[in-house]
Amino acid sequence: MPDPQPTLSLVRGANVFNADPERMERLEKLRQAVQLAPDQLLHPDVPATYVVRLGKLRVSQFLADGREMTRAVLQAGAVLATDLQGRDADPAADIYILADIVLMALGEAELWRLPPDALNT
Repeated sequence: MPDPQPTLSLVRGANVFNADPERMERLEKLRQAVQLAPDQLLHPDVPATYVVRLGKLRVSQFLADGREMTRAVLQAGAVLATDLQGRDADPAADIYILADIVLMALGEAELWRLPPDALNT
């Protein structure tokens, strides 16, 4: 079995800012704010969960033939998670090898870095 590689998972449709106020208060106590300037790249920690708080984040993948493909433009409330679980890359499931991905702010953006699995509790 090959060594596990860091992966990035996109959680589409997860708008955590529509959640109940108590959950938001709990997340705010756990979060570490990450401010991004326009066009700044995000180099995410592994493992971690990130929530886009303000602005937009573009998620692009570099394919083996050199082409760049935009996989998502994440807006406020969107969730992405990094881990080292050794899962296979599966674009259909929005799971990508982190080394093939570029995360870039589109304008000013703020993300919340949360501990892994913070949204599951």
